[in-house]
Amino acid sequence: MALLLPVSADVPVLDLTVMAAIRALGDPDEPDVYAEVALLFLIDVPVHLSALGAAIAAADCETVMQIAHRLRGSALEMGAVRMAPLCAAIEQAARAGSLEHAAAQAESLDREFAAATRELELAIR
Repeated sequence: MALLLPVSADVPVLDLTVMAAIRALGDPDEPDVYAEVALLFLIDVPVHLSALGAAIAAADCETVMQIAHRLRGSALEMGAVRMAPLCAAIEQAARAGSLEHAAAQAESLDREFAAATRELELAIR
């Protein structure tokens, strides 16, 4: 049985300081930089999650590690702080050859991405 990382309800889905820092990069007279980056994240992540699932199913540990690493970086850049540790756990599991553990974490990652999607959509309205 795979060990699942607990996702603490005390940890927010999004780190609002990251949102503020990205928004500060933009000019007040221009479109919201954070909204633009968030939309790219919302388009890009599902593609990577699908590829992650396919790599797990194909038992391709190297590809699982690469995709999980990319997703972790994207999550941290967006402030999706509950997604990042799951991505790290998937990467670590793949490195250890434990795709069963990676698959269990990937299910949790899907749920956390859904939560991040809801929060991001509210934040960029």
